[in-house]
Amino acid sequence: MTIDRALDFMRKTVNNFPERLRGKDVLDYGCGRGWQCCALARLEVVRSITGVDIRLFDWMQESARSAGVEGRVKFLAHDQIDTQFDVVYSCSSFEHFDDPEGELRRMIGLTRSGGEVIISFAEPWYSPHGSHMSGYTGLPWSNLIFSERALMKIRRTYRSDGATCYREVEGGLNRMTVAKFEKIVRAARGVRPGELLLHSVKGLPLVTRIPVMRELLTGAVSCVLRRE
Repeated sequence: MTIDRALDFMRKTVNNFPERLRGKDVLDYGCGRGWQCCALARLEVVRSITGVDIRLFDWMQESARSAGVEGRVKFLAHDQIDTQFDVVYSCSSFEHFDDPEGELRRMIGLTRSGGEVIISFAEPWYSPHGSHMSGYTGLPWSNLIFSERALMKIRRTYRSDGATCYREVEGGLNRMTVAKFEKIVRAARGVRPGELLLHSVKGLPLVTRIPVMRELLTGAVSCVLRRE
């Protein structure tokens, strides 16, 4: 990923992003290397931008330096946040959270009244690349073709991190299906349901409205929730 392309996914999946963040205090929840934070800082759209992840990594500041936005973006560890924001968004992280319901509650709690919680991720579990393993097998829907044990064995041919299940792979995988995500969002308290969008694989028409097919052919999911 480059700084110039860092916001492409959010622009594609969330209406009016990043313009809807203009002049606001924004938190990138699960920021990883911080490329989205840095891109927003460089655009000078937001009033402030903070990135948070499970802990502080050296690569966060490296991203800020390479983007030329040192001093305009702040990075924190998960347990260091002590304020609220106008917008809390999660980009390509929700399928990795070990406790997605708990993380959504925390995102809501970090959002000011009237603010927005924005979530967008790819790929849902039953999509062609939902297991994040097709790069090792060369096959889509690898998790439907192979058992978890078999996939971990194939993965060990390429990776030596000792992972024995999906939850142990780098970043972790919580098997987030479309139905599970919708259920979590519907059950969330303190927010009003907003736009929830299913983005089909390769832009295929109508497939996200068909039972079963919507799980297999939804490539990305996004939603916007408003804090009550």
